Amino acid sequence: MRYLFFILAAIITMPLPVKAQEVTASPICFSIRNEAPYKVYGQIATDYYTTQDGTKARHTATFNLEQAGTKNPETGNYTDRREFCSSGPFYEGRQVELMLRTLIPIFTCKTSVELGEVIIHGRFTDDGTKTWATCY
Repeated sequence: MRYLFFILAAIITMPLPVKAQEVTASPICFSIRNEAPYKVYGQIATDYYTTQDGTKARHTATFNLEQAGTKNPETGNYTDRREFCSSGPFYEGRQVELMLRTLIPIFTCKTSVELGEVIIHGRFTDDGTKTWATCY
């Protein structure tokens, strides 16, 4: 019984295993397309990593996508979709975090960068809008 304290103290102070984060040699590209009938705002983020000075950081990219089917009148390019490329560090399964927002986050998920185009859906409701994405 008197050794129980020492055993518990040893277990509590043991370092946790470090999860392996995948970083690819070349970037993996994927696209996000807005099918909502209004403009959407969001952010893509990689998993956190530890910098050389010991702080936690991650790579992020913000975006805004025009309503479904919108094109730039000068170039003819669609403005309702965007391509992103990342080498990681990825969450497990080569995933990144997708966050949709207004002033505050309204939807978040993790999605694979290899399993297809991420589609943002939305509709008008009595209370405003409902927005979500198909994540893999």
